[in-house]
Amino acid sequence: MDSVLLLNPPGDRLYIRDYYCSFSSKADYYWPPQDLIVLSGILSDKYRVNVIDAIINKINSDECLKRVLDSDYKAIIFTTGTATLISDLELMKKIKDEKKHIKIIVSAGIMKFIYKEFMDTYDFIDGVLIDFTEKDFIHFIEDSCSSPLKGFVYRKDGKLIEHKERLPMKFSVPIPRHELFDFKKYKIPIAKKFPFTVVITSLGCPYNCAFCTAGAYGYRVREVDNVIKELIYLKKLGVKEILFQDPTFTINKKRVIELCRKMLDNGLEFTWSCNADIKSMDEEKIYWMKRAGCHTVSIGIESGDDSILRKYSKMITVEQIKKVVDLLNKYKIRILGYFIIGLPGETRESILKTIELAKSLKLDIASFAIATPDVGTKLRQEAIAKGWISPDALNFDSTEFPIIETEELKREEIWRLRRRAVREFYLRPSYIFRRLFQIRSFRDLKLTISNAMSLLSK
Repeated sequence: MDSVLLLNPPGDRLYIRDYYCSFSSKADYYWPPQDLIVLSGILSDKYRVNVIDAIINKINSDECLKRVLDSDYKAIIFTTGTATLISDLELMKKIKDEKKHIKIIVSAGIMKFIYKEFMDTYDFIDGVLIDFTEKDFIHFIEDSCSSPLKGFVYRKDGKLIEHKERLPMKFSVPIPRHELFDFKKYKIPIAKKFPFTVVITSLGCPYNCAFCTAGAYGYRVREVDNVIKELIYLKKLGVKEILFQDPTFTINKKRVIELCRKMLDNGLEFTWSCNADIKSMDEEKIYWMKRAGCHTVSIGIESGDDSILRKYSKMITVEQIKKVVDLLNKYKIRILGYFIIGLPGETRESILKTIELAKSLKLDIASFAIATPDVGTKLRQEAIAKGWISPDALNFDSTEFPIIETEELKREEIWRLRRRAVREFYLRPSYIFRRLFQIRSFRDLKLTISNAMSLLSK
């Protein structure tokens, strides 16, 4: 049986390649790439699947190259993103130069928007996965394709072959082979139990926030019974905690409640967290999520200024944010709030509003990212149109120094305000005492200290 490698390439930092975006971990946390996990199930029926997660196993570029060249793979599928694209491609070219017969395939959400230019520029890339839940790409690995393949782009006789028909709204996937990943090494500060892993129940997002790639990607949902089969498998593996890593897990009320009920019916007593959105949250949904084991939700708050929220099509208000946060606290569900600092149109005063809002809300964790013109977003289009970035700029990280500035604020000031946000939120005595009160074990204490040191050092 031929072998295929799923590769999370090395990096000089703790890079998270999260399909829709990539960034260096703001603190001491890390989860596995959801695209590679899904692909492990799709490939396992026909191939021996090997996994190298060079990030979590601290494998440097030279050692990773050696491991790949010492083995005989029919294909390599690697995940990437804007934070690491250049170094990832350098490694792939070295592999191709040494072993030209290996098919090298790239997986990343950004490829949906740049695959033509990408494949024209990098001839050592043989194929691009546009949708990692579709299995047609296996025909390409088998050298048995002569027509367009769903969710995949490849070259034939010097031309790009792409499938242009719209994919169905619903999808299912073979049970992923989570045991191939070092899931016992993964950790996140919001987890209540370990080991943990990630599961997806949908792709993309139906909303169109101007700063987010997931909305530009489109939206598809996974069959609930197919999700349940994966959860049953994970229970047998001894996994205790799930991160539902959909960009917007809570979109469809009926579907969320159905999943929660079936988890209860099947005795799937995981503790879990998810990404939620303000607009879709109501008390009935929150009730069922809590019953089924949800202990934490991550919500995109973004700004404390209603005018900024409107400009970037967030379509929520500060008043709505406060109501949903209060409702989640009523059910004792912890909250991770996402904020963005430095969106064009912001002023020092609007950013200070965001900092004050973060401090006024009862949040357990606050993440302050720098506004980043991700591929596929309206923010990127605006940044290119106004000359803030080159159309070729593909390498950036929302946790690092800004690459764009606003009409009102220079990049240095945006960075200072981001650092101020982190310190003012986390160094409040009331917050420190509340977090210390939540510590239940030595693991909790160790993770809390590690995350605090990482956050405050940036």
